[in-house]
Amino acid sequence: MSQTLLLADAQIGSTLSQTVEIATDPAAGAASDFIEVYEAHYGRLVRALEIGGLDRPSAEDVAQEAFARTLGHWRRVRLGTNPAGYVYRVGFRLARRTFRREGPLGTELEGSGDLAGQVATRTAVESSLAAMPPRRRACAVMCLMSGLSTKEAAHSLGIAEGTVRKQLELARSSLRSQLGDSQL
Repeated sequence: MSQTLLLADAQIGSTLSQTVEIATDPAAGAASDFIEVYEAHYGRLVRALEIGGLDRPSAEDVAQEAFARTLGHWRRVRLGTNPAGYVYRVGFRLARRTFRREGPLGTELEGSGDLAGQVATRTAVESSLAAMPPRRRACAVMCLMSGLSTKEAAHSLGIAEGTVRKQLELARSSLRSQLGDSQL
């Protein structure tokens, strides 16, 4: 349900008016926007957190908490230029607090091809990522694994875009030296 208001601009005169619809339930409009961002990015955020070093249940918990915190600020976040980036930033900050290095990362493997080769490659990539400094690993996961642009990753992590590019360059170099070009 919405209310219709008729506003007149005092500077131009009362002949020009503007109709504005205001939702009586402000959460209703915000909810549809939030649901779109949630559906588009929840799985990607969980996957990015897994690759970043969390096990599957912890990654899901952190992603859910990130979206819950984002929903609490949604009226402000939805007006920004990158609501999904805000969720990623919250998620990675939460992950930094709850980061666990207890064993190999749980990942989903593709169903076709050489399963043993996929496992070996995935394990090698994960161990290479785990050896990187946290900022470099976060940049690599967000850009190389989650498909975010350097600008989106920079905004999400709260760092300069040039820093993300430099960290990606170092991450790629490290991955190439450890895995070889054929693995990338």
